[in-house]
Amino acid sequence: MLGAIAGDVIGSVYEARPIKTPYFSPLFHHDTRFTDDTVLTVALADSILAGADYGDKLREYFRAYPNAGYGGSFFQWARSGSRRAYNSFGNGSAMRVSPIGHAYETLEEVLARAKESADYTHNHPEGVKGAQAPAAAVFLARRQTPKAEIKDYVERTFGYDLGRTVEAIRRRYSFDVTCMRTVPEALVAFLQAESYEDAVRKAISLGGDSDTLACIAGGVAGAYYGVPDDIRAEAMGRLDEPLRAVVGAFCARFC
Repeated sequence: MLGAIAGDVIGSVYEARPIKTPYFSPLFHHDTRFTDDTVLTVALADSILAGADYGDKLREYFRAYPNAGYGGSFFQWARSGSRRAYNSFGNGSAMRVSPIGHAYETLEEVLARAKESADYTHNHPEGVKGAQAPAAAVFLARRQTPKAEIKDYVERTFGYDLGRTVEAIRRRYSFDVTCMRTVPEALVAFLQAESYEDAVRKAISLGGDSDTLACIAGGVAGAYYGVPDDIRAEAMGRLDEPLRAVVGAFCARFC
């Protein structure tokens, strides 16, 4: 989960000004900050720790961090109090799901819980798939499943094309907030990376929804490689105390 948060923080400054290179410096810009990706990731982690309803926690964290940069549909849902999902296939279901990949001990339960987490808001089939694929990848990555097997499982199960290269994607890619054009691209960045940092840099270099691409890629890469101590410290230092406390408790129990 910390890998997802660090990816969000690192990518935050490039969402509004995309770049097309992994060779940016510094890794943590002075303007880097956590966004809605982190807030809702921590909300799901908190719901797992507390045994609480996912939807209630999403709304609780929205109220605590109302200016974190939520999408319009989620913003309206969170303010409305309605229990009705809005049939989204946006990448919000994918960016918040990494805790589920850490918290459960079978792939079947991970898939079921990921679907449940998506169904509160992103109940479109592509929104559900967009949550399940990265959650499954995190689960497999933390078990040190070979990358070729992770790629094969995701392609067979979800129909994503993970056979492209980062360089080929980068040439044609532009800002897109759908699961269909965020999740597979982020997973390709992880699959072709040589380290945690390399995965995050590759994801950001695609030039799209940078914080979310890096959040998804970083969540899987963190489970596979671990998060380097210096990156961990920088990311945690950009969280406030309530968020840090939940992340610490979750990692102590599951990571």
